[in-house]
Amino acid sequence: MRLQSAIFSVEDALVGHEGAGKVLSILKMEGVWLYAVTALRRAEAEQALHEAGVLDDFRGVLTADEAGCAASDARMFEKAARRLRSDARDTVVFAGRLRALQNAKAAGFRVAAVRGAADESEWARMRAEADEVVETYADYLA
Repeated sequence: MRLQSAIFSVEDALVGHEGAGKVLSILKMEGVWLYAVTALRRAEAEQALHEAGVLDDFRGVLTADEAGCAASDARMFEKAARRLRSDARDTVVFAGRLRALQNAKAAGFRVAAVRGAADESEWARMRAEADEVVETYADYLA
């Protein structure tokens, strides 16, 4: 099964993570369609992505306000996947919080746990439940 698309949580799995831009570039070069989801307002999210130098890598950004649900809600990932015209089983969700990871997995997405805001206890649970673990994006590229 080929990876068709990837959904990244802006706040906890993307912005501020060293090497994330290179991962996005490689995924995009390989034909993977990318979408960003966020609890931030659109202007703030786009500014953060622009400052990280990755805004143009994404086909779009979906905010919690626009989706009418929390950024960690399964509906958020489902809406982003629909916008990508992708199926959950062909999409990986990169999440940096346990709730988002669990919700995406329950909705049928493959999930990558990204080390970030989670404390040690939450990170241990994320590693146990994820399909992939991204301690750092540099490791992901290795």
